[in-house]
Amino acid sequence: MSAFTVFALLLLVAVTLFALANPMPVPIRFLAWRAETTLALAVIGAAVIGGLLVFISSVIGQQHLRTRLREAQARLRDMESRMQEPASRPDEKPPQ
Repeated sequence: MSAFTVFALLLLVAVTLFALANPMPVPIRFLAWRAETTLALAVIGAAVIGGLLVFISSVIGQQHLRTRLREAQARLRDMESRMQEPASRPDEKPPQ
């Protein structure tokens, strides 16, 4: 298990313990939307939404990097094929 996974699990446990220790009702307001829920659900919901946003942005970033990698590999193949071709010197005459 990577250090990041361990850290994420510890953070999840800490957030869950905090949320469960504070079960009082709180109002949630976002733009024109309003709701009443417990503090536990609000904290856990915010953590889940934040995790999803990070996941989505990382997937988009990975797609961008994959595209750049494919372009770089295509350029590399092109350069390698150019190096394999016999180089014609400007002072040589083509065979007749």
